[in-house]
Amino acid sequence: MRSPVDKVKGRIVGYNPRDGTMTIRAIYPDWRMYLKRGYQTCEILLEDGRIISDQQRKSIYAMIREIADYTGMSVSEAKEAMKAKYLESDLEGELDGFSLKDCSVSVAAGFQRFLVRFMIDFNVPAGTSLLQYADDQADYLYSCLMNRRCCICGKPSDLHHLDAVGMGRNRREIVHEGMRVLPLCRIHHTEIHSTGKLTFMKKYHIDKGLVLDRFLCQLYGLNTREG
Repeated sequence: MRSPVDKVKGRIVGYNPRDGTMTIRAIYPDWRMYLKRGYQTCEILLEDGRIISDQQRKSIYAMIREIADYTGMSVSEAKEAMKAKYLESDLEGELDGFSLKDCSVSVAAGFQRFLVRFMIDFNVPAGTSLLQYADDQADYLYSCLMNRRCCICGKPSDLHHLDAVGMGRNRREIVHEGMRVLPLCRIHHTEIHSTGKLTFMKKYHIDKGLVLDRFLCQLYGLNTREG
């Protein structure tokens, strides 16, 4: 049975920066179906025209090797298994398949984030900090917070507040939602206190930490804003 939704490939042949409109040319050969269904609107998926970078490919294969060592699979087996899992996670069905030789930068970035989250979720040992492989630092920090893993070394962690809580204030009473934090183990918690926040974040190339949302506050048993 034919799918109720047709997918066609098109090409952008014009763009007007004044009003943000694009002119797209696409071929749809089945004119009978076109008339029968009365097509008037369509959804447009813009594909990244950039090719995967050498750094992205290097980071992806480094993580795949870590996963292969942990699972006992060969590197090629781990690569195909992870690609299959990544495609399964594509709920929108936008990916049919991809190659690490010539996929787009966007696809590579999505796969890279998927591998980082996979290693955190399943506590896969890493020879180097996963922070170095994180394409999206905020996404990485969120995954670390969700799994209570230190964002530097991956060991069990606690919350470190980057925003000052205030002297003499009871942490059980103040509202934590909206505060910036980092998940740090005892060693790195001690380090940030001894070296200072700015020095620590510069050393590990951390941009600005992560803002606690309501879900994370509930996960850690912290007060949220009312309403």
